[in-house]
Amino acid sequence: MEVVMKKFKLSYFVFIFLLILNSNVYAKEVLREEFSPGATRVSHDVTYQNKNVKVEVIELDLNNPYLNLKVVAGDGKYTQRATVSSMAKRTNANALVNADYFNMLLQGAPDNASIIDGRLVSSPSVYTDRHTLGITSDNRAIIDTTYFEGKVIAPNNVSYPIDGLNRSYYWYDGTGEYSHENKIQVYNDFWASASRGEKKNSEVLVNSDGTVEAISQGKNFDFAVPDGKQILQVDGQALNFINANVKVGDKIKVDYKITPNYDFKFMVGGHALLVNNGQAVKYTKDINVLGGRRARTAAGISADGKKIYLAAAEGRTSRSAGLTLGELSDFMISIGCDKAVNLDGGGSTAMVLKELGSQTGSRVINPEKNSSERKVVSGIGIFNNTSPATGVPKGIKFKGPDSILVGESALYDVVGAWDENLHPIDISSWTYQYDSSNNESAQFFGSYLLGLNPGSVTATLTTSNGLTATKEITVKGFDEIVKLTAKVDKKRISDGETLNVTTEAKLKDGRTIALSPKVVEYSIDGFVGNFDENGNLTVSSTADLYKSEITIKVGDKTSTTTIYDSSSKIIEMTIGKKDYSINSEKKKMDTVPFIQDSRTLVPVRFVAESIGAQVEWDAEKQLVKITNNDSVMTLKVGENNYSLNDKTSEMDTKSIIKDSRTFIPIRFVAEALGLNVEYNDADKVVTLVDIK
Repeated sequence: MEVVMKKFKLSYFVFIFLLILNSNVYAKEVLREEFSPGATRVSHDVTYQNKNVKVEVIELDLNNPYLNLKVVAGDGKYTQRATVSSMAKRTNANALVNADYFNMLLQGAPDNASIIDGRLVSSPSVYTDRHTLGITSDNRAIIDTTYFEGKVIAPNNVSYPIDGLNRSYYWYDGTGEYSHENKIQVYNDFWASASRGEKKNSEVLVNSDGTVEAISQGKNFDFAVPDGKQILQVDGQALNFINANVKVGDKIKVDYKITPNYDFKFMVGGHALLVNNGQAVKYTKDINVLGGRRARTAAGISADGKKIYLAAAEGRTSRSAGLTLGELSDFMISIGCDKAVNLDGGGSTAMVLKELGSQTGSRVINPEKNSSERKVVSGIGIFNNTSPATGVPKGIKFKGPDSILVGESALYDVVGAWDENLHPIDISSWTYQYDSSNNESAQFFGSYLLGLNPGSVTATLTTSNGLTATKEITVKGFDEIVKLTAKVDKKRISDGETLNVTTEAKLKDGRTIALSPKVVEYSIDGFVGNFDENGNLTVSSTADLYKSEITIKVGDKTSTTTIYDSSSKIIEMTIGKKDYSINSEKKKMDTVPFIQDSRTLVPVRFVAESIGAQVEWDAEKQLVKITNNDSVMTLKVGENNYSLNDKTSEMDTKSIIKDSRTFIPIRFVAEALGLNVEYNDADKVVTLVDIK
């Protein structure tokens, strides 16, 4: 039995690779956490055709009596669009993801049917291959094609069919029939805008008991639908029906419903099927604007209808390439979907979620291309507002890096605590401490964990009231370092002064971190000085030198930086940038230095201003004259020769005019005027040193 239980636990352990369908497709489950009753976050790192994709899935257990799932409309009603983040904040959702398709050019209503709190608030458009996700009153999830039917019955029992509820105008798939021609379209008070459908159509205002209050011929009413009332928008044959059978003061019946009738309490619209009976479905809808590798949102259900899977794939960001529609089908099958439907994607895709114990939500799936969130018409929200909040602490959670480097100091933060029903608890008065159990690989200093040796460590958080939480952390060795960089807090120093040397390491995973002085070896060549344990260098003597080299070493990686005697003037510039500095004081040129034929050319006025020289320009002769103390240098644009104090010499490149600026080869000119020139090829930095 013990062996069986171990296998069961391992099957849900993070960092498990799941092979999906073929050898080019892998999904890696990196997090599984129930964050709200019946709602579990499952984070996936997915690889499709060597493209990395971040996919967040919310698994919903409809057997949990406290699971509360709702359709959320924009800023409260249709035509009031809002971002996913603002919808989640407004409704205090534990999680929220974007939902139905909509026409971005129109008022802002979903393309398909929706039911909120048991109330039908929009009908499906007459489109082919479109499906809805619904939940019945007995808590069973269904993905199916839904239809709308209804009629207006006049006092004389003559009736006319209703085409739709809260619909923007559109054209039927297949026939091209216009949705607001010869039709009755119903708008109730869930449609917030005073603009509805076709503005040239006639309208009928109907109160809550069916009494006709007013009829507007040939135009819309100039107000939004009043609370508890309905407006019928009519045209052509539908208008003829109203004029022949209905007058102000009459009582009429406005009946409509969704079919098939499964007694739905929740419904949200989707697009085409992705999965049916556990098999991928070929996408037959027009994919001109849906194709390619994009951000995606989808909803799926289990075969017994007791589980819902809401999936959001981040697309075209630095961390996630996105999915094709075929890959989305494959992924939904891999997580257990018997049926799945495509929801709105691309720029609409986003997901916000509260971590377990957290009082606030954060975005876990970013918008496509990391752009700003698109305002959408609807979302699917998960709420924890039906279970009792007991206030009795059940657990606590902290977060921080899963791995650190030897010498890296990483901060770990408490996310929050929760009760038996996963409600967050106020922990502001609690005290707690971190511990690494005297592990040789890492040690905590307050909330910071310092890596000491390669290996692994179990970090433990203990609170004043006895709650504990643990996290497994890997400490990696110096072979993860790609590049080492030594930095100093000042470049010029005098005898007896102290400067601080810090060490930055760029890692294979792309991060750049600061390393603790405890793992760094320091040396100095030139000046005389000593380093303390914190990387502080005290220079006892500059030894009559104008510069010195500081070298740091970590493992087999080294880096060197240069410091200078305080009497020197240090001028630094970067190829291709206007910014430069004189003795660390930041300045800006009006053009950028560049490299031509392996020589660095800079604007002549920059050199003059930097060293305090004077520049004279003879436009007629195209002659530059630079005077620096007792040195006078002249050179002609376009020629290799130059004159220094009347002595002619030759350069291996020429001065030129570019963008109305005269550029000179910096090394020849600077050295001729008595400056030392240094060049860091890795960072493209040119340093001029003027020794007084």
